[in-house]
Amino acid sequence: MKNRIKAYVLSTRFKMTIWYALLFLILEIILGVIIYYYLYSNSIKRLDLSLSAQANAILHILKSKHIDLETFQPSDIYSSEEDLIWDIIYDVVVFNERNTFIQISTGSKIIYQSANLSNIKLEFPQIKSKTKTFDFTDPRISNDEIRAIQINNGNYKVIVAYPKEHIFQTINSLTDIYIIIAPVFFLISLLGGALISQRSLSRIDKIIKKTEEITAHNLSEIIPGEEHNDEFGRLVKKMNEMIQRIKTSIDYMNQFSISAAHELKTPLTILRGEIEIALKSEKSPAEYIEILKSNYEETLRLIKIVDNLFFISKSENNLIQLNKIEINVKEFLIGIIKNASVLAHEKNTELKLEMNEDFSACFDPDLIKQAVTNLIDNAIKYGTDGFPVIISSNKIDNDKFNITVKNWCDDISQKDIEKIFDRFYRVDSSRTRRTGGVGLGLSVVKSIVNLHSGTIKAEKSSNYIEFITELPLK
Repeated sequence: MKNRIKAYVLSTRFKMTIWYALLFLILEIILGVIIYYYLYSNSIKRLDLSLSAQANAILHILKSKHIDLETFQPSDIYSSEEDLIWDIIYDVVVFNERNTFIQISTGSKIIYQSANLSNIKLEFPQIKSKTKTFDFTDPRISNDEIRAIQINNGNYKVIVAYPKEHIFQTINSLTDIYIIIAPVFFLISLLGGALISQRSLSRIDKIIKKTEEITAHNLSEIIPGEEHNDEFGRLVKKMNEMIQRIKTSIDYMNQFSISAAHELKTPLTILRGEIEIALKSEKSPAEYIEILKSNYEETLRLIKIVDNLFFISKSENNLIQLNKIEINVKEFLIGIIKNASVLAHEKNTELKLEMNEDFSACFDPDLIKQAVTNLIDNAIKYGTDGFPVIISSNKIDNDKFNITVKNWCDDISQKDIEKIFDRFYRVDSSRTRRTGGVGLGLSVVKSIVNLHSGTIKAEKSSNYIEFITELPLK
């Protein structure tokens, strides 16, 4: 049970759930902060507009009445200046709910204060501007911060203030509600994250289950789901492509093992049989010499197979370093043709060189010599006796040149041509055995050409087969 809990905690599903819930919580907090500051700033803005409107209304009334307070004399109606001012601004003060604190002064003389100020004089630093809005605190009149506006107009200075108590109460009530519902939303986000991760990763579980069922014995099966055009669909498609590549590699390895074993078995069987014959009874010196010659030929054949396999393996693992030098191509091919003339003479075959121009190229002479020799040897062995083998070379452009080996061959199909560079592939097994081929020569040629960043292909035209190799000039 403990291991299962630990596995779940470490799973992507659990991490997705936590990340989803945390992201939801962060967004919730950000939203709460935005709402808090929006409500606060909006409430302050509305309060400022109300205070400003009230202060300007008071000033307007005072100016419109044309009252001279400096020459005021008590009467039966107004016993004091305060009574006169109160009567003048009554409508503004009574019918505006935000008239908490009001103070009107002219010069250094206070001519009116609202009753809730209790004769406490509101004093603020002199301001240069006509209107100023600010916050202040005065525990004598309120325990909360107070918002005030001061307007100077002519002889009058009007201060209208209102405590922020109601604003804070509204916002604090909203905060309390938010604190209560935040955990609820967090739990909902956890459940939602768990549900979303479960549904999202259920296809991963199916992919894992199907992948576990695929072994080396059923690589032909595919993982379903690549038809979906999303991340999981692309993942499944790439996994199926990988499985197909693995299947191709395993099939190739199996075929390679079978072919290599078959090729090695034949000369080893011949060696064993001839050695057994030699041991069963005494032979004449001439007979022993014939047996040794046969063993020597089979040994050379084994060495050639192993050398070719070793070379192909090294080339595929980038273990061969090229030693490029600049060489005259015509002179290079003349030397190769000269060495191959002995085998061509045995087959009554003529080797012809055709070149339109004399040029030089940069390549590894030993490797290219091996490749061209293999092509010529292949053309002599499998071509029709009495017909020439034509070797040609020309510059294709300023970057590439070709080397072509062409021979008469009327018994090869297009299907054979497509597989002719495969290892151990032989067009005609009986003829191959007679000529001593093992199906590795053209594979070696292809490996050498690939090392030089070139290309090689075989084309059949009429009764001729042509091997065309393209290589870079430098």
